[in-house]
Amino acid sequence: MHAKLTNAYGESFCASPWNSLHEGPNGIVNTCCKTRWPIGKNTESSFEKMYNSDHAKSVRKEFLEGKKPEQCKECWVQEEAGNHSINRIAANKMSTEAVIADLVKNTDSDGTLHKHKPEWLDLLWSNKCNFACIGCVPDLSSTINKNFKKEFAILNGKNPSIYHNDTEDWSNSNNNKIDYILRHKDTIRRIHFNGGEPFLNEDIYELLEVLLKKKLHKKINIWTHTNGSVTKSYKGTDIIEDYLVHWGDNADVVMSNDGFGKIGEYIRWGYTDKKWLATYEKISNTNINLKIQTCYNMFNACNIHELGEWFIQNCKNKTVYGKLTVWTNETTNPSMLNYNLDVKQTAVDSLTKSIQSKNHPIGWEDNLHKWLDWLTGEGKALQHEKSYSSNNYRNLKAWYNGVSALDLKRGTDLCRDIPLLTPLYKLGKEVVN
Repeated sequence: MHAKLTNAYGESFCASPWNSLHEGPNGIVNTCCKTRWPIGKNTESSFEKMYNSDHAKSVRKEFLEGKKPEQCKECWVQEEAGNHSINRIAANKMSTEAVIADLVKNTDSDGTLHKHKPEWLDLLWSNKCNFACIGCVPDLSSTINKNFKKEFAILNGKNPSIYHNDTEDWSNSNNNKIDYILRHKDTIRRIHFNGGEPFLNEDIYELLEVLLKKKLHKKINIWTHTNGSVTKSYKGTDIIEDYLVHWGDNADVVMSNDGFGKIGEYIRWGYTDKKWLATYEKISNTNINLKIQTCYNMFNACNIHELGEWFIQNCKNKTVYGKLTVWTNETTNPSMLNYNLDVKQTAVDSLTKSIQSKNHPIGWEDNLHKWLDWLTGEGKALQHEKSYSSNNYRNLKAWYNGVSALDLKRGTDLCRDIPLLTPLYKLGKEVVN
């Protein structure tokens, strides 16, 4: 579908400004999750009216002219770096050719849209979350916002006095959502439940209840992420057994896991193997589509082959499908390992072992090669030399100060919990002191 749409409307075309929307923190609505240029706010306008805001119109106008809108620059940056703009490709793939053709036909040259046919929605209800994952932010985790904002600021090399200083715990509730979905039930085909931790949000249960009563569970696909720590939340009901099981293979659940044992607990504060595996088993005993999302980062890089093996050994009820994405945070991404070449080599060896053994979730194969190239390929060499070497210790200092602050606050110990990073920690201590 991506190729069909770009062939029809131009190589840079993206369907999102015509048939989808992303509602994020504090009701801010964007054409997709990648852009941070809002088309409106849910508490101030209807979704339909937002679609003809000046911003929304200008984006459609430029796409129809074969241009690359400035508002979508995050995708263009990816493409200019030689990568695929995953969000744009996904947006086009999740679209229907006939719907897009009808919407484009009913779009004026200035971008005004005369029809409204949403096909998929990306919705966040709140930042309510019982985890404080190192790669996350206060906007998406109430635990970070309440307990670790200062430490996360230090870790990310930011000034604690201004780091998300205007962030308060937020909730979008179901304001406008349910009515909007029911008004457009004939065209909406997919809803992405995002978070925070979606399974902690009572409003999601309310929406699922309505969709079941309206018999829309076989028509509208549900796609949701979870940290795997909770299923029972709302009035004692179980989101898997009492709700999503009715969707069966029309529901997609993605369980996040960046490490097992002490490494997992260190990366994803709040995580335990026992609870995660219990949730995985519960879902795998149903017809729900289940995948594992793993973020490759400096904390799990030296043991990534062991994590792949752990999934295969412990997730036994289904064929194990997964995805190995990457953190891009400047002070916690895998490039940090370049500060110590022995530690970096350990990470390279771990990737190589996973590639050679093939003992990892289906879906990791291409990603493993990609992250091996991240560490050893020429494409990152200049960046590594500039930002992650003895020529520039800024990121190492921030990382050392940040993990030291987190260890003090949480009662953790990096060198005990992730011993392979001890040389990096010692170098950071030496540089800081």
